[in-house]
Amino acid sequence: MVARGDARLAAVLVSLPEREYCDIAIQPFRLTVDGVVFGLITECHAEDEDGEHDWAELYPDRLGFSAPWNGEYDT
Repeated sequence: MVARGDARLAAVLVSLPEREYCDIAIQPFRLTVDGVVFGLITECHAEDEDGEHDWAELYPDRLGFSAPWNGEYDT
């Protein structure tokens, strides 16, 4: 099943003309539907004294992202 998904993704990507991998900008958001939270929600930990958001979680899967903001995640 995973192999079929990977093959489909590869086919879609090949069909995109002039695609370029680069940095993107994102904006945090939150939406609650039927009591389930969806979104990219930023957090500021107590030890972060400058008040900067140092963590983001992708809900509902709770994938955590933090600096250096390189696309790697923590579960």
